[in-house]
Amino acid sequence: NGPTPTPMPIQTSADTNLHTVACEQNGITMVELTAAMKEDAEQQLQVVDVCARLLQDTVDRNDRLKRDSGLPAFEGGVAPISADAFVRRIMRYAGCSACCLVVGILYLERLKRRVNSVCLTSNNFQRLFLTAVMEAAKCLDDRYYSNKHWAEVGGIPLAELNSLELEFLFRTGFDLKVTREEYDTYAIAMLSGADAVANSEKADGMNKTPSYTDVSQAATSF
Repeated sequence: NGPTPTPMPIQTSADTNLHTVACEQNGITMVELTAAMKEDAEQQLQVVDVCARLLQDTVDRNDRLKRDSGLPAFEGGVAPISADAFVRRIMRYAGCSACCLVVGILYLERLKRRVNSVCLTSNNFQRLFLTAVMEAAKCLDDRYYSNKHWAEVGGIPLAELNSLELEFLFRTGFDLKVTREEYDTYAIAMLSGADAVANSEKADGMNKTPSYTDVSQAATSF
């Protein structure tokens, strides 16, 4: 069992090639591999703030535009928590790696390619984003918590989460594989876009809505 949630009211892909080479063939040792994996995991932590900000800005914009996702199964009342805080709640209680946030957003992009109306709002991010990140954890992490635990983290009934998981998988065509190269491209673009916004804010002292670049710009279409 993982931590009990409170009730709810980069390493480049080129460097990773050594991980798959046996030490007898001039690859790295298990000790070096363990150290490299820990360092890589720590490098991914910087995406948490970016993902939290991206989700909050996206939900706020879609609420202003009164957009509808076209996915009634994921709709509910207004979430009792902000999108930003929800990302941090997931990271605190769900026991998943930080990269699951990026991959969860990538899954949502794939879903949008199949269902063009998909968007994140204050009425659905609690279910839609939670399900996407849960699937990412199951595909990426060596160990992950049960659906029951994820339901407690998300503040929704277990039976509903089980149903949403099936809905999500069929909607995405079970297309959950993500290569390290694809992840790196997506994550680096997100971080680069966030850095560019931060620098521009320092330059003119004004608060601006982030404008993410390259492949990560597609995520803002949610």
